Amino acid sequence: MRHRLLLFFTCFTFLSSLLFAQSISGNLNTGAAKSALGYGNVDIYRGDKLVASVLTDRLGNFNVRLDTGLYRCVVSYDGYASSTRMVRVKADEKVDFAVAGEKEASKGRPRIAESKVSASYTTMDIGKATEDDGGTGKGGLRPYSGAALPPAFGGGGVSRTRAGSGVLTAGEVNDFAKWTQWGDLSEGALASLRQHWGMAPKGRYTLDLQTRQGLPLADVPVRLKRTDGTVLYRCRTDNTGKAELWATLDAGDSTDAGALLIEAEYAGQSFRVEHARPFAQALNRLVLDVACGPSDAVDVAFVVDATGSMQDEIDFLKAEMNDIIYQGKRIGDKLNFRFANVFYRDAGTRDEYTTRTMDFTRVLSTAVNFISEQRADGGGDTPEAVEIALDSAINGLSWSSEARARILFLVLDAGPHLTPEVRKRMRELGAEAAAKGIRIVPIAASGIDKSSEYLMRTLALATNGTYTFLTDHSGVGNPHIAPSTDAYNVESLNALLVRILKSFTYMPDCQQQLPELALAFPDSSVTVPLSPDTAMAVPEGGAAQGKITWRYWPNPTTGLVHITADAAIAELYITDLGGKVLQVLKNLPANAAVELDLGAYATGIYLLRCPVGDAWASGKVVLQRG
Repeated sequence: MRHRLLLFFTCFTFLSSLLFAQSISGNLNTGAAKSALGYGNVDIYRGDKLVASVLTDRLGNFNVRLDTGLYRCVVSYDGYASSTRMVRVKADEKVDFAVAGEKEASKGRPRIAESKVSASYTTMDIGKATEDDGGTGKGGLRPYSGAALPPAFGGGGVSRTRAGSGVLTAGEVNDFAKWTQWGDLSEGALASLRQHWGMAPKGRYTLDLQTRQGLPLADVPVRLKRTDGTVLYRCRTDNTGKAELWATLDAGDSTDAGALLIEAEYAGQSFRVEHARPFAQALNRLVLDVACGPSDAVDVAFVVDATGSMQDEIDFLKAEMNDIIYQGKRIGDKLNFRFANVFYRDAGTRDEYTTRTMDFTRVLSTAVNFISEQRADGGGDTPEAVEIALDSAINGLSWSSEARARILFLVLDAGPHLTPEVRKRMRELGAEAAAKGIRIVPIAASGIDKSSEYLMRTLALATNGTYTFLTDHSGVGNPHIAPSTDAYNVESLNALLVRILKSFTYMPDCQQQLPELALAFPDSSVTVPLSPDTAMAVPEGGAAQGKITWRYWPNPTTGLVHITADAAIAELYITDLGGKVLQVLKNLPANAAVELDLGAYATGIYLLRCPVGDAWASGKVVLQRG
């Protein structure tokens, strides 16, 4: 059976390569001077339909695989006039574009708005709450896993330097992936902060939504309701077809809401899970007899603290945003990315502005040039106008009405003012973002304290996002506190953001084809060669110094996976690409075949993850339905 599956996929890949054996390639430059325009937009239309959208590489080169036919090619670059060419594709066609500078650099730019807000804050004394766990890992928590650092970072003792390409280091704590630990933290070491902010996502319900063909349904509005019709929470399914719903975000509310139901709205019809079960009991599932049709739209917004201490982070965005988007977009030529920016300082009279906003544009160079024009200044006191900036981004930007993913990266080194009004507004903003399907990914910089860390992690949970943070390993900027968690891995911030972009946008098409995906999971691991079926990554210094042998087959699978290992496995986690735990298998014996059934999940890539010492062993399984 395994050989027949391999033969099928080989033949399918061969036939696909024949169908799309043609291409349009070329170079984007400034003409006579031949200065390359790297990371420019190249859009390919067939009639009025956008069929492909790619970016040029840093040397201005591009390549798009296409079927035969007549296409309209449009190139765009900020500060230059757009250029259009009609190209008839018969084989591999070569088309170079030379563009001329526009007389007005701002011509064709999206809306840019600036606001100035006067405000008077009465701060609340949080006493020693911000010192809880103090980044030291007290109470049995280890702030750093001890896994080997990437060679470029070399551990500690790096001389202080200016932010640039590949320099800043970061880590991630995905509390969906460590759900039990998050519950322990919010009830223990971080409990006082929960009360101070008044925000605590409680009563988690998860819905898995897919078609009868096993394909995930993304961007579907979902509601958690009482049986009397009262809506408790609204969100949209993500690219894996999952919706994360909460009985409440208010720390003062009880989660005893009685019997609840989950309702999904698709193509004007309502579908229900009448007796919804909380996540601790099961995933709720709905299988709809509807047509496949994932959106190719992806909205990415950066909301950036622009006060005086944030220059390193702004320099990073200037140096790295082109490459982050370029690498993240490479999983599919059809993905239609748009970009927006909100820079903010504080409300009051001292700062030049409160928010400075650039609405969504499809032209990456426009967004990057906007960032390049910004500088860090102002501030002075610790709290900033975070809630005003988030409101400007969530409710002021023109987010796509239909999208595969909407991602908001919140880059900051201080939290908002701690007042009753702001605390209430932060809860509201979390719920508003979730209802619009906006996933918030905080990027915590050097000034973040435990109070702000807690708030940012709850904001990520409320919106189906993840929490990221800068570390000291780059030697850039002021010291960074370690998060309250058992362990984390260090990687470049560039690689981390690319990985998040890919995992939040990756989807099979309607023919069950999965695009190529190269994700560098930060496991500080080596690959142990195994059977042709698969290989699992095992950390150096793991069990038996990396000599442990793992096998799982078949891969790809239509559902059943067999697993063997030459050592006992205490816990084996099955997660999606975002790291969310879907199943846990316990006490797997050594040298015994264990059967795992993935058949209930949607087509996609899943991870098998097993803790080995302070790190993880990871392997990818491809699930496809016939």
